[in-house]
Amino acid sequence: MTPRTTTAGTTTAGTTTASDARSFADDPLTWAGGDYRALHRLGSTELAELQLAALRERFADLRERVEVLGATVADTGVAELHELDDVVPLLFSPQVYKSYPSVLLRRKRFDVLTAWLGRLTTVDVSGADTAAGSVDDWLASLDEHTDLRVQHSSVTSGTMSFVPHTHAEVDAMFAVVGARVRGGGDPVPVVWPMIRHGRSGIMRCADALAAHVAGGEHNVHAMHPGRMSADVMLLAGQLAAARARGEAVEADPDLLARRAEFERLRRESEAAMPAFAERLADTLAGERVYLMNTWNTLHQLATAGLDAGRTGVFAADSLVEPGGGTKGAHMPDDWQDRVRRFTGADRLQHIYAMTETTALHPMCPSGRYHLEPWTIAFVLDPATDRPLPRTGTRTGRGAFVDLLARTHWGGFRSEDRITVAFDPCDCGRATPQVHDGIRRLADLPDGDKINCAATDSAHRAALDHLTGEG
Repeated sequence: MTPRTTTAGTTTAGTTTASDARSFADDPLTWAGGDYRALHRLGSTELAELQLAALRERFADLRERVEVLGATVADTGVAELHELDDVVPLLFSPQVYKSYPSVLLRRKRFDVLTAWLGRLTTVDVSGADTAAGSVDDWLASLDEHTDLRVQHSSVTSGTMSFVPHTHAEVDAMFAVVGARVRGGGDPVPVVWPMIRHGRSGIMRCADALAAHVAGGEHNVHAMHPGRMSADVMLLAGQLAAARARGEAVEADPDLLARRAEFERLRRESEAAMPAFAERLADTLAGERVYLMNTWNTLHQLATAGLDAGRTGVFAADSLVEPGGGTKGAHMPDDWQDRVRRFTGADRLQHIYAMTETTALHPMCPSGRYHLEPWTIAFVLDPATDRPLPRTGTRTGRGAFVDLLARTHWGGFRSEDRITVAFDPCDCGRATPQVHDGIRRLADLPDGDKINCAATDSAHRAALDHLTGEG
């Protein structure tokens, strides 16, 4: 067939070379010639072809190198991917990244945790400090001695997830964010209304934003210069989960002794917000800034500023990106208006993000989250766990494959009910879109109904392999 040249590279109609697919998956921005918008101009047929070719490359590369993926392949019998939907039986359970026995953290068995993590990644983790005395020390040793930049969860359920992203994967993700924010122009000040450092999913963002958006640490304006401890977050999550169950806390005594540290840091953070809002108004007045955080954190910042009489602080074309939902906080109906009034931004650009994926999916003016093209979305029938057709608009359990994940398997089922539109959007972009109104399946009246026996068997086998029981 006759090759055709697109703004995002050279392909052939009906075929995509392995090298082109790998280039797209490894570094989508470079593949697109540095043109971020070109990634969202790909036609649906071209994108599906490219995604399938990249998915085959990832699967072929990882199936023998990621132990838990190999176990899933053996249990499901899925050895080849002829179309995108063929991968669905290989998508990991939402529990896979917290499938270790919780007692391991209390007993500081980081040797066993390291072995568990090693089954999820191709990265050599033998350099990790298996005699570490805390989660913080263990994660720090992984940062120092491997390319891993493990992202832990916020522990809302009382159990901490560990997702084995690498520095290279996160770097590629935020190169795209940098291109989207800067558009090839000068660095943009990053406003970070939180503690500056940490290793949770959102805390890791600050490091990458410093490099790719701010142009250096000097251009990051953080509320608090300290570090949020993973151990303290774990304790807070365990305490909250135990209270919700009406049970006594079975926490590490060393962690309980640090409860005062958590309370002090929380008080300092709450007290710092008004002064931070004043500092921003004094130092960044009228400047175009990038501000990304959770809904409630942005609302807290706006409230502190408005209470001090500060409005329209930044330039109108500042990029303000709320994400992550409420995190359990009650949000007033006018919270978005308050954020706009304080910041002066013309509009808020919401983002859809998950710790398991290396992407910030931006909302367009039509109110839909456009999936970054290296993220393959599936909508699963809640009753059968089977994929719904990739046409029109579909609602069900969201499932994804993150093609940017090159050292771990990026396929997983989420715990969200989502609606995905596969047809081009009114905004002019052709990439699939997730509608607003994302809900946790467990919060719906019928709860989580996924019950496909074959899929459950495969997922149990994978979890058993991770815990050494398979």
